[in-house]
Amino acid sequence: MKIGNIIGILVLILAGGASAMAQSSDSVVKVRPALSVDRVKQGSTFQAAAVLDIDGGYHINSSRPSETYLIATTLKVDQQRELSLGGVIYPTGVDKKFSFSQKPLSVYEGRVVLRFLGRALPSLSVGNHVLHCKLTIQACSDQACLQPKTVDVQIPFEVVPASAQANPANTDIFAEPGKKKH
Repeated sequence: MKIGNIIGILVLILAGGASAMAQSSDSVVKVRPALSVDRVKQGSTFQAAAVLDIDGGYHINSSRPSETYLIATTLKVDQQRELSLGGVIYPTGVDKKFSFSQKPLSVYEGRVVLRFLGRALPSLSVGNHVLHCKLTIQACSDQACLQPKTVDVQIPFEVVPASAQANPANTDIFAEPGKKKH
């Protein structure tokens, strides 16, 4: 093998390793906002969510990790005037055994929905609004963990008068348990 080929292979290996080390959890966990209605009526209740899509081969710790040293998945919702916001409802993690752990860990894989209830007070102004949230995650493969990341999540919504029409939205995400649509 020529020395030029060997140097080229080494450069590719080093570049690949450097990019993996620089990779952070938000590069393998995509987040999108969702609301249970297309518009929020003044004085009405609604559900909001951060929908996480975790790349194959990766997982994130559940909201209740099995070990104290693991970084829990958390969604912190900023409270806002004229809105009453409930606590975040986290799904139950899946216990899974990994090569680096003596016992199974509580993790999320695939699609995860972190939801919370909201109520627009009758005094909330008509127009466009945004719920501001902070999502903390740490993605891992069976071999290594990526850098943890806190991601800003914005959930935009439109407020309409109480007399206006609002329709269900994202029914695949907000279906009642046992009544999920396929």
